Parts: sequence; structure tokens; C-alpha cells
Amino acid sequence: MNLSNVTLLAVVYDGSGRGGPAAISPYLSTPWQLIASSNATTDQIRSAQAFIDVPMSVMPDAAALALYQYSYTGYPEEQLADIPRQATVCNCHQSSVPIAEYTLAAILDHNVKLRAQDAAMREACWSTGPPGNTCFAAGVEMRQTKGLTLGILGYGHIGQAIAQRAAGFEMKIIATDVAAQDPPPAPLSWLGDDSDNPRLFAESDLVVVALPLSNATEGLVDASLLSRLKPTAVLINIARGPIVNEQALYNALKSRAIGGAVLDVWWRSIFTIEPGTYGPASWPSALRFDELPNVVMTPHDSGRSPEAQAEALQEVASNLDNLALGRPLENVVRPAKDYP
Repeated sequence: MNLSNVTLLAVVYDGSGRGGPAAISPYLSTPWQLIASSNATTDQIRSAQAFIDVPMSVMPDAAALALYQYSYTGYPEEQLADIPRQATVCNCHQSSVPIAEYTLAAILDHNVKLRAQDAAMREACWSTGPPGNTCFAAGVEMRQTKGLTLGILGYGHIGQAIAQRAAGFEMKIIATDVAAQDPPPAPLSWLGDDSDNPRLFAESDLVVVALPLSNATEGLVDASLLSRLKPTAVLINIARGPIVNEQALYNALKSRAIGGAVLDVWWRSIFTIEPGTYGPASWPSALRFDELPNVVMTPHDSGRSPEAQAEALQEVASNLDNLALGRPLENVVRPAKDYP
């Protein structure tokens, strides 16, 4: 589709934290008129050729829509049925670097135990002997990352970025994805499909969940898979909370059936925060993960670096330019007229 001879109009959701129209405009090379969704009229909704993160409630009026663009990676699959079929749906892949670095930081934090050593020093672990020896006797010895096995559940952009960095620490890296590959791509020792998930969990010292959330992956990491983990193994979830069964993970952590977890994603929406309370109306979980000493918790920020934010805006602008000039769109998750 070439839009060079028509008025270019895009509606941008201005509640996503990306900065709205003013943040995207500097990256455009074609003359789009960008309208904030909170100010868009019904006529503008009807005539807009592109939406960026716009709520599903306006979709019935989207008569001219050619592109629905998410400014992030993990789009809600259930929304695809609401987006008009004449529109191509695209996402962004801006967060691979910060999420990969977050994951490696989590692995090193678990193994090197800088915080535990710091706490031991502050508790005067050195008072009866040399600093190092007394602290090690207190159970805060570091562990080498070299030689450990890292299992990656989902080998897309983020999984590949994690593997690339983990290889620098001389880890053995294994993964599963939609399709197996033999021989596997470097730096993997093997790449299996979903049927190999039990093997991946059994062999791994650390497992990273890097799958998109879908009907097929919701609850995929259940009590059965968790039971395959070594008692010292650590689960790192940087994907979406519901991919892991909440109760099963809590039980495994509380009983010390596994070594620990690093959780950046949750089962409750961050938009329903209710300070001082717990339960279905609260964030992040109906269960008290915060009371478990073998859990590291972060607020779904693993992908939020200034550089990644800027890259997302660049990718959004690039696809608007592509649409205007009739060039192929990038990061397509659903082609136009290709959804049942």
C-alpha cells in the first residue's frame, strides 16, 4: 500500500508511557499527522491509517486502518481478533539488550552473592578472623558461572540475546522453541521443541522463561515441569507471569524444592495496585512471594532502559514510514486479511 498521495493520519495512545505523538515525530521521515488518542475525534478514528497502542474499544470505528502497531514486544494475543482484518499488526523488538543484561545480572547476582557478602561484612563477620574466611564459613561462598547449564524456554529475539551473552561466561546453553534444530545454532548445545521441555528443566541449573504469552503457553510451566528442576536450580521469568503456574511456583519455592526464582513479571496487573493489601485485587500476586527469602522480585522493568525506549520509538516511526512509502512492514505478527 502506498499512501504518498493521501493525508497521513495516525492515532497514538498517550497513556502508554512512550511519550505520545511528540516522542515519535522526531524519528519520522514522512509527513504523518499524529493525534493523541485522548483527543481523537470519531472522524479521525475512522480516517486514520495507523494506530499505535490504541485501546480495542475504538476498533469498530477503524474503517481505514492499515497498520496496528504495538510499541512493545509481548502483545496480547487475544486482541488480534478485535483488530480489523484489513490491518497488518506489528510489534517492536527493542528490549532484547536490556532484558538479556538483566538476566545475566540476575545469574551473576545469584552465583557471586555480592549482596550477601556485603551484608555479612556489615554484620561484622570478620570480627573473629580474617574477613574472607569467616564470611565463607557463614555460608556466603560464591559459585562460578562457568560450566553451569542455562536453559532458555523460547528462543526468539530475547532468548538469542541472552544466549549470546551467557556464552561469554562459558555456560552450557540449551533451549526449546516451536521447532527443533539439528544441528543447533551457535552457541546452543541443543535446540529442541516443546516435547523437550522436561529434558531442559532436568538438565538446567538456571531456566529463563522467554516465551510469548498465548493460549498455548499460559500455565505451561506447571508443577510437573518444576518438579524436574534440581533442588539448587533457579527459575528466571522475564516473559509474562501467567506462563508459570502461580501456586505451583510458590509451593516449590516455599518447600525449597528448587533453589530460587527471579521474577520480573507477575500475575496481577500493575494498574490495580492497592498498597498494603494482598489478593486478587492487588499487585503483583495473590500469594506472598515477598515473604520468601529465595525470591528476587523486580517490577517488570527488565526491558526499560532509555536506549530501549528510544529504539521502540524508532521502530514505530520506521513502520509508519514504511507504510507511507509502500515498503514492507517490519516485525509483522499478523498479516492483513490473514486472521480467522
